[in-house]
Amino acid sequence: MFKRIAVALDGSACADQAFSIAVQLAQGEHAALGVCSIVDPIMIAGTAPPSPAMDLVLQDMEGAARRLVADAVEEAHRAGLAASGETGSGVAAFELLKYARRFKADLIVMGTHGRRGFKHFLMGSVAEIVLRESPVPVLVVSSSVPTKSEEVARNEAAAPA
Repeated sequence: MFKRIAVALDGSACADQAFSIAVQLAQGEHAALGVCSIVDPIMIAGTAPPSPAMDLVLQDMEGAARRLVADAVEEAHRAGLAASGETGSGVAAFELLKYARRFKADLIVMGTHGRRGFKHFLMGSVAEIVLRESPVPVLVVSSSVPTKSEEVARNEAAAPA
């Protein structure tokens, strides 16, 4: 059903869970996996004027994003998947949608932090924008969804001795 699955990473626990689920789906579907991580300079710097210190922070964030993607692609390869990755800079939701289009994804998998109230108002929701704007199905993984290893551990603990 799905041949090309895009997954977004931001270093959060919910994105890690989304990645685990994307890997499982890709294995089951024999699909290629496209991994991306977007650094949003406005979310980091806000309206602060450009400065050498902020440039260093952004460079560090971009380096972390590259490492995140490289590690995920390597993990996907170890899982037997065809995988590639890319980092970008800009408004996360729209850059993710552009990446998914370039990758020719037929599914996007991403985590959600589940912000509500004032935090949601201030920060918006990348997942909400992607859900609204995506031409392909989007699987949004909440941070409360157990990973495969957590599920196995829970099943083993529940098994009678």
